[in-house]
Amino acid sequence: MTHTAKKIDHLVNGVDTQRIVELATNMSRDENYGKFRFRAKNEWINGSRSRTAIKSFYAGNSEQAERTQVLTVNADQPVFLAGQNTAPNAVEHYLNALVSCLNTTVVAHASVQGIPIESLDISAEGEMDARGFFGVSEDVSRGYQKVNVDIRVKTPADEATIGKLISFSPVYEMVSRAIPVEIKMTIQ
Repeated sequence: MTHTAKKIDHLVNGVDTQRIVELATNMSRDENYGKFRFRAKNEWINGSRSRTAIKSFYAGNSEQAERTQVLTVNADQPVFLAGQNTAPNAVEHYLNALVSCLNTTVVAHASVQGIPIESLDISAEGEMDARGFFGVSEDVSRGYQKVNVDIRVKTPADEATIGKLISFSPVYEMVSRAIPVEIKMTIQ
């Protein structure tokens, strides 16, 4: 069997499961191997616009410089909120972080377990009272008061299995510890 054919044997849902198992094995042998530090540096551009630069990170007991170019993420506000509507705002990025992490987590864990995923769509809606942000009321939180997540997955796995995979999401854990997060799931 050729090396290429061997590599394909380790791909499930497009994920290199051999690499994931290798990482988990290294972390089980050396707890420091699993300690990561991600970085983001934000710069104000104008008005409500800003840009975040992301490049290097620390993982696996060393600085990782695999990115040769800086990744950028822009933020703005809708015109309704006195912005220029050139990019999502920070609370929309928060929802993006949640749904993209849930997606990555479900696919990675399902792949390692050999669970095929035919399709996976995750959406989120955050409820907030902006009177706190605008300083109109000291009695309301400035951030989301609730986040609703809708997961639609086409897979032979059952809801309990997918629910267990969700529990491994770092961003889900960060979000759900801070505010109530309700998840609605549809297995197809």
